[in-house]
Amino acid sequence: MTNRIARPRIMVCEDEALVAMGMVALIEECEREAIGPFAHSRDALLFLKRHQVDGAILDVELLDGASTPLARVLREAETPVIVVSGFQAKSPPPEFAGVDWLNKPVDETQLRAFLMAITAVEKRTAGRANSRELIRV
Repeated sequence: MTNRIARPRIMVCEDEALVAMGMVALIEECEREAIGPFAHSRDALLFLKRHQVDGAILDVELLDGASTPLARVLREAETPVIVVSGFQAKSPPPEFAGVDWLNKPVDETQLRAFLMAITAVEKRTAGRANSRELIRV
């Protein structure tokens, strides 16, 4: 039996390549594992059918349209989500209700605080699939 602390896996859903690269770099600086970036909701949804993530950074609009279906899946899985978008809705879609929201250009300090609050503990046991427990500090 092997127990080890895993780096939290943070999904990046952003269609602007330079913004996505900056997010990935910040995630890695925070000693988290960047998953993506995904520029299409459909690709991120396919990934989530087979994999878990510990947190997600979402843009409201991706190349294939609104990321609301993706937000719904992540929220149902109780995955911490933060929206980073240039889209400023007076009333966000219900899928984004109660979700932290950062406007572009992003305040790196606020995004770093979100990332540092997510910690994953991965437990591996012989003969069993991986299980993850989310610990918020």
